[in-house]
Amino acid sequence: MDFLNNLEGIVTKNGDMVTFIAEDLESKLKQTSPTVPNRPLGRFVLDANLLNDLEFEARNIAASVDTLSESLSGVLHSMSALTVDCLEIYRDVVCKTCDSIDANIKSMYQLMAKCEEVSREMEPIYKLAQQVKDIKHILDLFENAVN
Repeated sequence: MDFLNNLEGIVTKNGDMVTFIAEDLESKLKQTSPTVPNRPLGRFVLDANLLNDLEFEARNIAASVDTLSESLSGVLHSMSALTVDCLEIYRDVVCKTCDSIDANIKSMYQLMAKCEEVSREMEPIYKLAQQVKDIKHILDLFENAVN
């Protein structure tokens, strides 16, 4: 980059990007071009090969930019499609989770209802258990009285 400081122009650096703006580029190009015979002194003509080379390079750059744009478009399209797929999967998961939770809640209420039903059905057994305890107590009293 030090060689740019020896040239006439403005050098700027932005990160790794170095920019050089030449002062009076047109006159510098004219000075490097050969003079054409039978022309007045001081008139210069640019080499035709130089212009052809510049045009060829410009077309190559344009083609590269087109290819890059198409490639980038394809990649962005793929990323967009993947994003849509992911969001659809998340949506499906949330819906299935909600359905599972609803089914679980319904099953829990059914279980609670069955437990209440079993509890009601057990009431006579509690009465029988109390009667067995009473009979056992009477038997104990009778056994103590006999002894």
